[in-house]
Amino acid sequence: MIRFLTLCAFLLLVARAAWVASRPKVDPPTSGPVVIELSVFGMPWENDLYKNIYIPAFERQNPGIKVRFHHFEDYGNRIKLSYAGDIAPDVMREGSDGGPLWIRRGINLPLDEFIDGPDGIDRNDFIPILWDYLRYDGKIYGIPQDINIVGLFFNKDLFDKAKLPYPDASWTWSDLKAAADKLTVDSDGDGHPEVLGFNLSWNDWGFRPFLYQAGGRFWSEDGTQTVYDSPEAAKALSFMKGMMRSYTLTQSRTQRGGLGPDKFFEQGKVAMYFDGSWITPSIKKNAPKLRFGVAPIPRGEKPMSVSSSCFWGISSKTRHPKEAWKLVKFLSSTEALVKYWQVLWVAPPSRWSSLRSAGFRNVTGVEGRIPGVPTQAEFEEKCGWISQVLENGWTTMEMCSPYIDRASLRLREAVDRVLLEGADPQVALHNAAVATNKQIRQAIEAEGLRR
Repeated sequence: MIRFLTLCAFLLLVARAAWVASRPKVDPPTSGPVVIELSVFGMPWENDLYKNIYIPAFERQNPGIKVRFHHFEDYGNRIKLSYAGDIAPDVMREGSDGGPLWIRRGINLPLDEFIDGPDGIDRNDFIPILWDYLRYDGKIYGIPQDINIVGLFFNKDLFDKAKLPYPDASWTWSDLKAAADKLTVDSDGDGHPEVLGFNLSWNDWGFRPFLYQAGGRFWSEDGTQTVYDSPEAAKALSFMKGMMRSYTLTQSRTQRGGLGPDKFFEQGKVAMYFDGSWITPSIKKNAPKLRFGVAPIPRGEKPMSVSSSCFWGISSKTRHPKEAWKLVKFLSSTEALVKYWQVLWVAPPSRWSSLRSAGFRNVTGVEGRIPGVPTQAEFEEKCGWISQVLENGWTTMEMCSPYIDRASLRLREAVDRVLLEGADPQVALHNAAVATNKQIRQAIEAEGLRR
């Protein structure tokens, strides 16, 4: 019976692959406009920005090109399956989490000849670290769209009640710990505070800022081995453990029914927590009466945050590379990036010219869906920290790698052992690094065989 079911599953997989491969290829038209397929992921309301603003404006500027828009669910699998069937979208929105692996596997077209060509763009106008994860074998395989940064969110009312100054860029780990202790309220002394001074996602993501602030790294110089078992990493994990006060609020999202620290923050049960710039409009919408601000993450040995990013890639199988490039160039222009920020304000734009423009400070939102930022005082309160972090180079994307999933899985297990079981940080991190590097060596060997 098991063999029969296995055979059925295999035949279904073969049939699905055959269907994709047998879909008729669209040959370039002999006349009329060129059709470029554009695929994106994200929240559904983002689609209006592409369909109602970007695409009409692009088509007016390029009457010989038409854009066909796609918003895919299960995005990664849809792209990989369509690529295998030679029907991948010409222009694809991709992320720094999976993008490096796609680039490694040949899904993306190298773009250097377009970037540096007569219809090119100025590389220096983009935040420098955004190019690093898009580079492979000396070539660039995408154009950055945005940068997400992790900051310190804080409840102003709770700070005012405790008569504490608000966090700013001068704060250190010691300041964070002292404020967290003072802001924690456990009225009945049962060990489960009614208000937590500080909360954090209980996983490897929560650990990463502390790792870099302690002077640690995620990868070796050549990017083929993880080095998060350094003395600096052990110091960072020990400090993180010391900041965790209540298992009730900090256990995994799965055990809490999907609730993250942001929900407790919105309810006034958490005074401070780390989160990405992308969450700010959601908090304002979900808790309109909450008075909150955002500051750079308090420094350890040095000031540092962590970031992720989205970028525009072109399929290596596109039949219209020049037209696809025109669309990528348009979507990553200063004006397009400013508009994206003004409407959604989930992630700051990738270009300095956008970040430093007057438009960056004019956040409009979308009526009924995304709240705006009506005053400059509120903008400074919730978004002023972003330019401060970027202009000073206080963030990194060093962890982005084709092997990040393997490294994160083992690191997450190590963090759990330290925080939940009292394991020694140095030992737990070392065991995680050994297991991760073994898997990476096997992956590199497999890549060599495939080539």
